[in-house]
Amino acid sequence: MNERAEFLARIRGALGRTDPLRSPTAEAPSAQGRAVELTARVEAVQAAAETDADRLMDDLAVTAEASGWIVSRVSDAQEAGQYLLDVSRDLEARSAVHSLHRAVRDALRGEPFAGTGIELTPVAVDRDNPDVEASSRASLRALMARADLGITGVDYAIAETGTCVIIPAAGASRLVSLLPPVHIALVERGQVLPSLDELFTMRRRDFASGELGSHMNLITGPSRTADIEYKLVTGVHGPGEVHIVLIG
Repeated sequence: MNERAEFLARIRGALGRTDPLRSPTAEAPSAQGRAVELTARVEAVQAAAETDADRLMDDLAVTAEASGWIVSRVSDAQEAGQYLLDVSRDLEARSAVHSLHRAVRDALRGEPFAGTGIELTPVAVDRDNPDVEASSRASLRALMARADLGITGVDYAIAETGTCVIIPAAGASRLVSLLPPVHIALVERGQVLPSLDELFTMRRRDFASGELGSHMNLITGPSRTADIEYKLVTGVHGPGEVHIVLIG
């Protein structure tokens, strides 16, 4: 018996075991097995988001309101577009910026802002693209900083916490939801997940496919901060008023 075998025998004796210890790597799942397991989990999450869409939307409405969102429920994209227009008029907004999420494009398809005098600008510059001039990015950033309203869709929403999740991409600059003083997020059926656990499953899928990206925004109500006297103030480091519109 060599030194390694003697060492393992002593461990077995200390543990009261007689069978030889097996290396944990011998039973570790293969890369293919892990991929199959991840695919099954992602499909289960997606199926639950569709099957339980009504309940998840109801749960999100409750938690979002508790988190400080102004919550509205509309039946379709046309009503969502009318809601965007109504809020803009209530704010006496002169300009608004928006992402290119599908929900936003659908809501604006009927051109609800036509003839209102409100400047509506899509933000679609990919800041990670070296072919985009820095001056163009700076110009858009300044435009978003001046806008009265920012409109986005979401990639996911979390029913448990009242959180909207935005993953920045070419059609979804995170600054649309951060720089204007008012933010409206449009959430479609099937986008609401029960908890952060399901979100991390989906993000693990993105990592495995090489599409994780460098960051994501998790927005739970209006911007909040507290000063040295522990007085809570909203809107200092982001929008002080946030709306969530549940479509469907």
